[in-house]
Amino acid sequence: MSGRAALYALATGQFVVGVTSLSVVGMVAEMRAALDVTTADVALLLTVFAAVYAVSAPLLQAALGHLSRRAVLACAMGLSALSCFALAASGDWITAAGARAGMALAAALIGPTAAAAAASLVPPERRAVALSIVFGGITVSSVAGVPMSSFLAQQLGWREAWIAVGCAALLCAPAVWWTVPAENRGARGSALALLSVLASRAQGLTVGAVAMQFAGGFVVYGLISVWLVEEAGLAREFVPAMLFGYGLVGVLANILSGPVSARLGVERTIAAGMALSALGCAGMWAFPQPFWAAVATLVLMGASWLMIMAPMQARLVRLAGERAPLALAFNSSALYVGMAVGSAAGGAAYEAVGAGPLPLISAAGIALALGVFSLSRLGEPVDAPAR
Repeated sequence: MSGRAALYALATGQFVVGVTSLSVVGMVAEMRAALDVTTADVALLLTVFAAVYAVSAPLLQAALGHLSRRAVLACAMGLSALSCFALAASGDWITAAGARAGMALAAALIGPTAAAAAASLVPPERRAVALSIVFGGITVSSVAGVPMSSFLAQQLGWREAWIAVGCAALLCAPAVWWTVPAENRGARGSALALLSVLASRAQGLTVGAVAMQFAGGFVVYGLISVWLVEEAGLAREFVPAMLFGYGLVGVLANILSGPVSARLGVERTIAAGMALSALGCAGMWAFPQPFWAAVATLVLMGASWLMIMAPMQARLVRLAGERAPLALAFNSSALYVGMAVGSAAGGAAYEAVGAGPLPLISAAGIALALGVFSLSRLGEPVDAPAR
């Protein structure tokens, strides 16, 4: 099988991660009624997923990183499917939370393993492109998977929607098994190896910049539908279409991240993306009206924000060397920690000051992330070669 076929198969794994992590967002009303809980309780299922993922991703890579990656991925997709089926059958919040924890464990295996496998399948100069293909599974899930699961929940029921998500996870497993070489594997990790990743200034600060970037961005993105209605004046019935369009922009940005990194260099692409996403958030705060201005600044924020993710992974692979799987696991943990912190901060800020200032808070958080990333590069060449 060709290397490109394997990359697209690995992207299906990231698709599973994206759909299982975020589909709750589109089923809040249905799950709340069936489980007899509050909206906050359903939202807490997102936090359960993020917390379990963040803690388990580096630990699982250290413990299982020496195994065949295609076997790990196939088994993890099976666990994801079983967890989806368990959530579909749950009758109370505790059972639902347990099922979400199972999904998170599966995702914590899939995300870093798929990225590490992709990086190992291509020469160094093509890593950014390869990782953009694999990370594309996440962006496609935001465009197709999450809206579709929400649609199924409304039309058929939320339990049936989770069964469909589980079946999708099962269907992705054979693609990975048939295309990823059996000998593709990493090395067994250790507590010392885990600490060495964060002890490295360049790697530790790069991971910290990822967490801050997502924490900053999710202050407004976590409540983007509220901001669009209350500040940009979008009619509520048009919010799904707007979010679908935002997802399409994210897919395009991810596709372009590989060629842009190859031309500008990984580090300059990351720095430019952070700067532009902060500028986009500041523009959302300054120009929520007229509507076309709000759309333009939102697109700038989203496109530049998502364009940096594959280059960030490529940078960590280069810095970490043989410990790249552990560095990628910490990167994934940082991403989900950022999501959880940013969403919580955005909710608290909204209760205190409303939707208007949220983009400005996001801009400040992303600017801080850019500062941390710049510190991670101290001593490196100004114009790092593309990788």
